[in-house]
This record gives sequence, structure tokens and C-alpha cells, in this order.
Amino acid sequence: MQDWKEIKDEKDIETLLDLYGHFHDGCLREVHIVTRESITKELSMTFDGHLTATLLFQRQYKNPTVIELRFDNVEKLNFNPPASQFNSIIYDVTFKKVDNLFYWASEDNWEIGDNDAVWISGESVFWRERPELIGQVNRLNDE
Repeated sequence: MQDWKEIKDEKDIETLLDLYGHFHDGCLREVHIVTRESITKELSMTFDGHLTATLLFQRQYKNPTVIELRFDNVEKLNFNPPASQFNSIIYDVTFKKVDNLFYWASEDNWEIGDNDAVWISGESVFWRERPELIGQVNRLNDE
């Protein structure tokens, strides 16, 4: 896990929030979900029910402008695209650890169970800078 920094506790969360300006004037650019389900060459199925999700954020400030969060063993991902008359600018976020789960939500003062926000929870969280992914970069190659 090259360049990934683990978030272990509230202190690590606050450090990232301070560094990234609480995600102010940011946007969620990409969400990638990977399951551990697969089919082997012998056509048998393997699975364990665990998900990993990476979220790529861009913001209108430097140092850093682009970061990626990775949630391992995702418990829940709630994604609601904004209605056409709204934008999806992030002004402030909620990022906290409750019991053994980390929660990130696109709104300040978010409470667990509020499904109006985009939010994710998982057992562990890592982050890294991704300056090369500024703009309309498409990492999925569908050629």
C-alpha cells in the first residue's frame, strides 16, 4: 500500500480535516467499489462479503488539491446524486469514528442514519494525495 496513510483515531481524522480544509469547496469526483467475489480459472466462485471503496476528491485549494480515501471492509455506502437544480459542492464534512467503524459524510453535523447525505462507513480508512488526477481525468479505460 504505497503512499497510503492509515487513519487510526480521532487525532488522525482531525489532522486530515485540517490539512484538507474540511473538504471545503471540494467535490467527490469518483467512487470505486471492489468486491472480493470472483470466478477462478476452474470456474468456481470465491467470496467473503467484504468491500473496498475508494473515493477521489478534488478541491479549489492547493496542498493538497486531490486526495483519495480508501475504506476497507465497507459496512454501508449511501450515494444520492444531486437533483438537477442542485450542485454537489462540499462545504464541510463529518468524519468520525464510532465504536469500531469510521464514518465520512458530505455534510457537517451529519448523524448516522441520515440518508440525505452521501456517506460511507467502514472498518478501516486510508488516504493519499493524488495530484496527477486533477480535472476531468478518467481512470476507467473502456476502450
